[in-house]
Amino acid sequence: QVHFDRCEAAGTPAQFVLAGDGQYRLARMPLQEKALSYTMDGKAAVSRHLGRVAPPDAGTLLMFHYPSTWNHFLPDHSLTFRVMPISPTETEVTTTWLVHKDAVEGVDYDLKRLTEVWIATNDEDREIVETNQQGILSPAYVPGPYSPGQESGVMQFVDWYAAWLERALAPRQVAAE
Repeated sequence: QVHFDRCEAAGTPAQFVLAGDGQYRLARMPLQEKALSYTMDGKAAVSRHLGRVAPPDAGTLLMFHYPSTWNHFLPDHSLTFRVMPISPTETEVTTTWLVHKDAVEGVDYDLKRLTEVWIATNDEDREIVETNQQGILSPAYVPGPYSPGQESGVMQFVDWYAAWLERALAPRQVAAE
């Protein structure tokens, strides 16, 4: 709580926000011990900070907006990733890194250093998803309940998606003319 109070006092929003319909949520998350950014050494990836986030160890502001975008806003850069279903067994993942408009590659940041953590994260996620897909396609697969302790985010998405489908498929009332 100290981290969140310190961020709020510095003018950096830190309180968890969840839309009433669950379509988006915002959460400030501190990074591990003295880390400032998503880099292998935890130091800032970009010397020109993006925006006016203070303090420099504010962590990341996560913004999830269903159905397909996840965003991470750090003091030195931001990244977005979009998950787009292509077919029942294929998904396209697009990651975009945003830096200060005046930041110059090779001067203010090194592209490999900026991107290596999230490229590795995407690769690890891909491996997990592909392995899960193999299991789901097995004739021995039997669906079970989600784990509230480990899969609460998945449960929230499924609940949001089911409610969205119900609203989208509900008969529309036509106004009398």
